[in-house]
Amino acid sequence: MHTHADRTIRRARNVSRIIGAGVGFVFGVLYGVFVLSSTPGVLTQNTTTAGAALLAAGAAGAASLALAAPLLSVEPYLWLERNLDEAPPAQLIGAMIGLIAALLIATMLAVLLNPLPYGLGVILSLGVATVLVYVGVRTGSRRRDALGVVFGRGAPVNIDEGGPGPLDGQPVIVDTSVLIDGRIVDVAAAGFVPGRLLIPGFVLEELQRVADSGDPFRRQKGRRGLGVVDALQKAEDVVCELVDLDFPGTPDVDARLVKLARARGAALMTQDYNLNRLAQIEGVRVLNLNDLANAVKPIVGAGESMAITIVKEGKEPHQGVGYFEDGTMVVVENGSSRVDETVTVTVTTVLQTTAGRMIFATLAADDSIKPRVLRPVRAKVAQR
Repeated sequence: MHTHADRTIRRARNVSRIIGAGVGFVFGVLYGVFVLSSTPGVLTQNTTTAGAALLAAGAAGAASLALAAPLLSVEPYLWLERNLDEAPPAQLIGAMIGLIAALLIATMLAVLLNPLPYGLGVILSLGVATVLVYVGVRTGSRRRDALGVVFGRGAPVNIDEGGPGPLDGQPVIVDTSVLIDGRIVDVAAAGFVPGRLLIPGFVLEELQRVADSGDPFRRQKGRRGLGVVDALQKAEDVVCELVDLDFPGTPDVDARLVKLARARGAALMTQDYNLNRLAQIEGVRVLNLNDLANAVKPIVGAGESMAITIVKEGKEPHQGVGYFEDGTMVVVENGSSRVDETVTVTVTTVLQTTAGRMIFATLAADDSIKPRVLRPVRAKVAQR
């Protein structure tokens, strides 16, 4: 996105103030002449007084337009340029089609309204044209998805040719934390991403800086994130798109992600708490992989039997501890003597804490009970 330097914007505002002051002075003097000619009296009898009145009217006009000129010229231009740069192409095309349709309808109505007497036809035509232009532009920009289908963007992909299936859902912008985490590859492969994944260019730059860091831990995370990007691009079951749209006037990455999400009408996938809060305040839909992981955790209740591998002793001498692949910890009473064994346990208590879910269980009295297998993890935890 093209951006202007602060010095250039200040110069443009100063130039507009100078031009506005000149134009305002002329209109002020002309207005003063009109008032003097319409009200003959004391002001017109004395040339000095009349000249002072004209100067006062010119000064008032110059001051008024000098203050209003930037608001009438520079600021609308910057607003229009910013919106045109940030808006997706489909939205611009939709707004243009809506504008053209509104002007055509307004022209036809003006032909019917012009014969009205006392200038009512012109006034009504201008009013109707203003309303129609607003409605047409707004409707066209909001119906950009339908235009995408008309112009072929929404055409289904032929699966027989090896391409991914159609993705009609809301696009999803992926931030750095999600790419470093890496679970997005499995989530996308499972089909839980409804739309195409959008990876901003400034996110890739941030990943590159992390990968080039002197800290070995940060460098490893950066390289893992770049590897995830490569895996997403090569995956056949997900559409991954690199987005070059940037916001140089906004140095903060979180704010740029939110602006990009609003410009593209996309959801934002992140695990960053502050970005999550900022996006919610700005009205951007947030997808959190941690929330998804918590939602799909196995649900167990008291009295239910399950199989678990005890991997270590607990805090208490008689306790044993096991884990499931989702990280849920299972504390087994009298399980300290069964380390490295897969045993059948009966759930006694399930606690939901801020750190996650904890399950307390006891060794099953009858091993003949068919346990519920919840994919216990053994080697992964033992390596920690």
